[in-house]
Formats: sequence, structure tokens, C-alpha cells
Amino acid sequence: MSVLVILAATALLITFLGFFLRVDWIRWLATLGFAGALLAQLLSWNHTQVLFEGLYVYNAFSQGVTLAILVGALLTVLVGQRYMRQGDHEQFEYYALLAFAILGAHVMSATDNLVVMLIGIELLSIPFYVLAGFRRDLASYEASLKYFLLGAVASGVLLYGIVLHYGAVQSFSVAVAGHGTLYAVALSMILVGLGFKASLAPFQWWVPDVYQGSPTPVTLVMATGVKAAAFAALARVIVGAGLGGPWSVLLAVMVVLTLLYGNLAALAQSEAKRVLAYSSVAHAGYLAVALFGPNPGPALGYYLLAYTLSTGLAFAVLSLMDKGEGVPYGNLHGLIYRSPLLGIVWAVAMLSLAGIPPFMGFWAKYLVFVEAVKGGAYGLVIFALVTSVVAAYYYLKLLSLATFTKPGQLEKPQAGTAARLTLGATAFVVLLIGVLPNLGYSLFSGASNLLH
Repeated sequence: MSVLVILAATALLITFLGFFLRVDWIRWLATLGFAGALLAQLLSWNHTQVLFEGLYVYNAFSQGVTLAILVGALLTVLVGQRYMRQGDHEQFEYYALLAFAILGAHVMSATDNLVVMLIGIELLSIPFYVLAGFRRDLASYEASLKYFLLGAVASGVLLYGIVLHYGAVQSFSVAVAGHGTLYAVALSMILVGLGFKASLAPFQWWVPDVYQGSPTPVTLVMATGVKAAAFAALARVIVGAGLGGPWSVLLAVMVVLTLLYGNLAALAQSEAKRVLAYSSVAHAGYLAVALFGPNPGPALGYYLLAYTLSTGLAFAVLSLMDKGEGVPYGNLHGLIYRSPLLGIVWAVAMLSLAGIPPFMGFWAKYLVFVEAVKGGAYGLVIFALVTSVVAAYYYLKLLSLATFTKPGQLEKPQAGTAARLTLGATAFVVLLIGVLPNLGYSLFSGASNLLH
């Protein structure tokens, strides 16, 4: 409850005080709000709260997802300020919209009621429709319009599915499963709506253009917070319905398509943000693999945290290099010579995303694959392992560009003290939890119960 109150108070304070305070003060207010919510969560870890007659369920799984969401939000605020300031885009509305989006993501992660879930989705999505166009150029407007149009369609499909779900089982709770044609249609429509938010194929078409066209700090929190919240909702729906029969086949097909599209399309790119956009699609597939296991909660929570830290690091580095025109491969040349800290951080992010030991990303994939093996999804795990090799190729290519090429006449990226400390601390955590995986996994060991 304290996390919900802190996030709501932060969003409202920024909205009203933004008219009177300088934007620097608003930035630090957002930072304190997110950090305060994170601290409150850590102090109440593994203490389940069920409020509002079961509409708000803050259990171990919700805590794990919210941890990933808040980490992504803090990375965005602490590292993205230089990017937003250089184009005169750092306005208090930016932080207000971000705070409301994070509040919506938390609401999504802490409920198994479909109506409350929809409220959380809209509270998350509407600010991002605006944030995607915050750079106010042609590419940014295109990203905003595409995200809005496709997101509106997905929300409409999801809402219709929720109505049919109630008609089939007389309940808005995903824990109440049904049967028959009406329930099958309802669940299919709900999966379509949530599949869009989670960027699962074939509902992932918006990701590359929206990620590339949005301001890079916005892309960072899209790739972390939005995905974490979407998978929390998706996992609850699938666990509540019971993965068996046609649902198992349908989800398996979606996972295969997602892994194929994300990894193969990434090979053909020549711009770093676009590669990471396709990478984000691929990681949605790896996350979904865990849903085939008997107890996916701990593996999902660990993977979401590892993915958030690693992808957040990658986009944070890009936000310090992006001048509003993206980051072509050529701009990565010799990064470690131009800025040793950013080069090392970039290397940690790429090796972790590729699943190379001893980084955190290796254990995340290991836990997900082991969980799916426990559920008997051997073929899916083998396919995911093969695509992981493909993914390793483009991650290592991005790494080699930054470490094994000469910088030429490229300028040195600038980073403030807060950004440097944040990047260094986050990279250290990725390595530390990779060397001591139980340190991270113990946080999610109690996340077995996804439903109330």
C-alpha cells in the first residue's frame, strides 16, 4: 500500500508543483519519489497485502515486477536528463507523465482483476502516447501516432475480451476459469490485447519504429517498465486460465514467431536503438518460455530484473550518445577509448543480454529454460537455445564495435556525476548478482503465487 501511495503522491505533486518550481527541482522530486517507493518496497519485502476487497494484491510476485519497474524509472530519470535538456525537452510535464505511467505499471503488476488491470494499462499507455512524441520532430511524431493508433486498437480488443470474460464466468478475476466458446473467444481477445503490450508476435510490429522514434530515455522505460508490467498481467491471465490444450499450442506458436522475428530482424539492422528494439521483442519470447513451467513466478521475476538492468544500461549509454538522430553503428566505434566508463558499462550490458556467464543475464535464461523443462516443453527450450546463439552474434557485434574499433574523429560522450554513479552502480549489480546468483534469486523465491 505504501508503494501505491508514494507513487500516486509523487505524480500528483509533480503535476501541481510543476507550475511553480524549476524543472531541476521537479527532476529531483521524481527521483526522490521513485527512490522512496523502492525503499518502501524493500522494507516490506515478502509481506503480502490484499486491499480494496482483493482488487489490489501486493504479493511477492508483484513486488518483484515493481522492483524492475522502479529500477527502470530511476535509470531513466538519473541518466536521461542530459538528453532531454539538450533539445530543450526537459519540462515538468515530462516527469509528470512519467510518474503517472509508472503508477499505472505498478497497478497492472498488483492486481488479478481485469477491470483494474485495464485501468492500469490506460494509466500506463496514455502518458506514453505523449512521451513518444516529446522530441517534437517527424520521427517522434510518427512514433507517437503509431503507438497511439495501434495501442487504441489493442485496448479496444482487450476491453471487449474483458466484457466477454465476465459474460462467460460472471467474474472479472483472472483466477476464475471457464469453458466453452464464449470463454475461449474472451481469453483469445485478452491475450491479443496483452500480447501487444508485451510485444509478442504477431502483435509486435509497432516496436521498432516506436522505440527508434521516441526520445531515448522514454525508450528506456518503455523497454523495461512497460514490458515488466505487461508480462505480470499476461502471466496472471495464462496461469488463471490454465496452460493446456489449444492454449498451450497457441502460446508456443507465438513464442516461436517472437523468437524468430526478434532475433533474425535484429541481424539486418545498422542502428543501435533499432537493434535493441528487436532484441526487446526476442526477450519477450524468452520470458514467455517460463510460462510453460509449473511455477513460473520466481524465474519470471528474476528474468525481468536482469533484463531491466541490462537493457536499461544499454539504453542509458545510448541516451548519452544520441543527439536526437539515433545511434548508427559508426557512432559506437571506439567507445571504450573515448569514454572508458561508458565502454565498460556497454560491454557489461551486451554480455549480460547475450547470456554470457558470469553476468546476470546468463542465470536469467538458465532459470527460464529450467522452468520450461520442468513443464515438459523440451522442443521449445531447444528452439530458444538455438535462437540465443543467433542473439549472441548481434550483441557481440555491438560489443566489438565499441571495443575493437578505432574512434577516429568521434567526440567523447559527456555524462554528469549522477549518471556516472548510476551507470557504475548498476553495472556492478549486474556482475555481482551474476557471480552470486542466489543473492538475486532469493528475492523472488517467494513469488510462487501469481494469483490471489
